[in-house]
Amino acid sequence: MAAMELFSTLEPGDLARLARGARHRRLASGEPLWLTGERAAHFAVIEAGIVQIRQTTPTGDGVVVGLFRTGEAVGLAAALEHGLFPADAIAIGGAVDVLSIRADVLREALETSVAVGLAVNRALLQHTAALRAKIDIVSAGSVPRRLAALMIYLIERFGRPAGSGSDAVAVEVNLTREEISQLVSARVETVIRILSRWQKAGWLTSRPGGMEITRADMLRRILDT
Repeated sequence: MAAMELFSTLEPGDLARLARGARHRRLASGEPLWLTGERAAHFAVIEAGIVQIRQTTPTGDGVVVGLFRTGEAVGLAAALEHGLFPADAIAIGGAVDVLSIRADVLREALETSVAVGLAVNRALLQHTAALRAKIDIVSAGSVPRRLAALMIYLIERFGRPAGSGSDAVAVEVNLTREEISQLVSARVETVIRILSRWQKAGWLTSRPGGMEITRADMLRRILDT
């Protein structure tokens, strides 16, 4: 736990207290960490992989409201409020390792440790920033602009140099076309058509476990117009 960014400022006593209520879990891709309406008896810190937070609309459609990566916490607000989880938390893009920590242990630690309180506050701010990014994406304008905003977001949050000697960026987030359509609030058919056009233009290509974006400059140009 001490190696995790969230807990890096905590004293050994605080770490030991939280560790008493912690357990490791490994989820297969597509497996839920929890589902909407379950009692928030714990929260989780992602040790490796990506978790998507997904809500279901009254019509039964899924809406992806956020993507969370290694080192980030999910479910904190619900755990602190003694409430129910308001959305599904689903592992995507391969196996996901999480450290699940009981909510009652966290609340006890908060009563006695300022450092734990500061760590939780930082985690909540990170969570808010990730959710705010979804708002920025869906408010970007037309579907091409929303898709471009999503691709730039994925580059900034999950990208790494592709190692091909160019400016190409590998984004190792294995999103389905349906998940992408949920993130940009657009029809799947429209998303497929635009992405196919961009692939033919050489702006991006599929790769195992994600995609490679070769012309981020063109995506930024779409946002700037």
